[in-house]
Formats: sequence, structure tokens, C-alpha cells
Amino acid sequence: MSVSPFSLQKFFRHWDNFFYQYNNPKICCVIRIAYSFLLLINALVLLPDLFNWFGENGLLPYDVSREIIDPDTLTIFGFLPREDWVLRISYGLFVSQIIFLLVGFFSRFQAVCVFIWFVSFVHRHHILFDGEDNLFRLMGFFLIFMPIGSYYSVDSWLRNRKQSKAKVSSTWALRLLQIQMCLIYLSTVWEKMRGEDWVNGTAIYYVSRLDDVFGHFPLPSFLLTSFSLMKYATWLVIIVELLIPISVWFKETRRFGLLLAFGLHLSIEYAMNLFLFQWLMLVGLLSFTEPEDYKVLKKNFKKIIISLKQLLLKKDLKNK
Repeated sequence: MSVSPFSLQKFFRHWDNFFYQYNNPKICCVIRIAYSFLLLINALVLLPDLFNWFGENGLLPYDVSREIIDPDTLTIFGFLPREDWVLRISYGLFVSQIIFLLVGFFSRFQAVCVFIWFVSFVHRHHILFDGEDNLFRLMGFFLIFMPIGSYYSVDSWLRNRKQSKAKVSSTWALRLLQIQMCLIYLSTVWEKMRGEDWVNGTAIYYVSRLDDVFGHFPLPSFLLTSFSLMKYATWLVIIVELLIPISVWFKETRRFGLLLAFGLHLSIEYAMNLFLFQWLMLVGLLSFTEPEDYKVLKKNFKKIIISLKQLLLKKDLKNK
């Protein structure tokens, strides 16, 4: 059965509209700032044990790491002298360029260098890193192709001093980040449905007994002792993770989906100690936000502040 040229033209028109339609580049710059801040924290955590993890006299010398990790995996450390001073300088450059990326100084160049440095450290000691670092790596790659220096950056400040306009840049990489975020949720649901614990509702019960990750902040005892509530919570997580990647694509349900996503990750952050993963997911979800969302938040925030002030004034009047 042949496809008419008209149908193909319509398909490609929708394809172009989906990937190359105008999106506010400001959100790319917000993601750059938030991502850089989290990556800086992640990098600084490595500092106290830097030589133990990555040094030749540490737990995993370079030659040993090649035997454990795929020897074809590329890392800058394979081309550098294996000395402590080289590691010290490399780490210093890595952290410095994260800071430059944070403030937006030669933004795209810094994004490329930060990505290469990060991948090099990961490939140097792969056992040390986990899924959170995979997300750092993916988001860092997408940032390279975003207009991340257009706003809120030293680059934009220097450009404004020269009275030159920012180049109009496509935000197709932002769309790729959105797709990646949805794939994370869908693959998570797929993997959970393949097992038994999430299907029969016992997963959160078992997780709540892991003292090393659960109990970040205190929870009411009845939540942890009621097996029925644990079951409903387990199934609710699956439903929410399935609704998020569907609802965020439609104008009518986008804010509802974002509210679900933010609620899910903040709840997990409250209950579990998973370092920066939940915050990194929230940064990725910013890709679905629009300028109007921030205006609504600002307006509602002002209303809340005014209401609180009125309540305090009423209490003061009653006390008097």
C-alpha cells in the first residue's frame, strides 16, 4: 500500500513542529544553572577520598580498572601521566569548569569540557558510580546542544555590553531531554511490572525496612506498620509513574502531570536518602515548564504571603 506525498508532507510538517518549534530558551539556562549546582555538589563529595578512588596508590589503579571495566571505554586518564599531581590538576579543572558553566562563561565550551571530564572520571572508576550519575551524563550531553548561554549568564552580560542580540537558537535538544525523562518513567514502570514485589504490593514494605536508604526524615508510625497502606502506596507509585510521561505532553494535563511528578520526587526525597537523584529528576522536569507557570507560581506565592500577613495581624489584634 503506497503512502501519498500529501501524507508524507503532513508527517514531516508535524515532525518539524514537534522538534523545532519555538520554545523559550530561558528554561535551558535555568536547567544549566540547576544542573551545574547539583554536579558541583556531586564533584565536591569526591574530594575527601579523591586519591583513594582515582589515584594509582588507591583502591583501583588504572591497569586494574581496565580489567574490570571494558578496556575500550575511553577516559582522559588513559592519555595522561598516572601521577597524583595530574589527578589534582584534572580534578581542579573539572570543578573550575563546572563553576564556569554555572555562571555561564563560554557556556557551550564549558558544557563540552564538563561532559568529557565527568565521563572520564566515571570510566576511571565505574564501580563507584550508579544510575544517578548516568542521568548526570545524559543531561550533560543534552546541555551541549542547548542555547544555555542566552540568559542568566556572563555570556549574555558580555553580549549586552556590546549591544549585540543573542542568536536565535533551536531548542531541539530540550525536546530530547523531555523524551529522555519520559523514557525513564516508562522504563521504570516496565521493569516494576516484570517483577512480583511491585505487582503484589509488597515493594515499599521491603524498601521501608532498608535502614541504609529509608528513614531520611521521620514518618508517622501508622504508615510503616499498616500493610494495607503499604500496598496501596506501592500501586499508587506505579500509577503515578505511568501518568506522568503521558500527561506532561498535553496542554490540559501538563500542570497536573508536573504536580504529580514533583510530589512523587519530593515525597521520595523526604522518605529516602538517595543523595541527588530526586533533585536531578526535578531539574529534568523543568524542561516541561513554560513562562506562564512561573507567573502563576509568583502570583499564588504573593497571595499566600498576603494571607499569612493578614492572619498574623488578626492574631496580634486579638492578643491586644
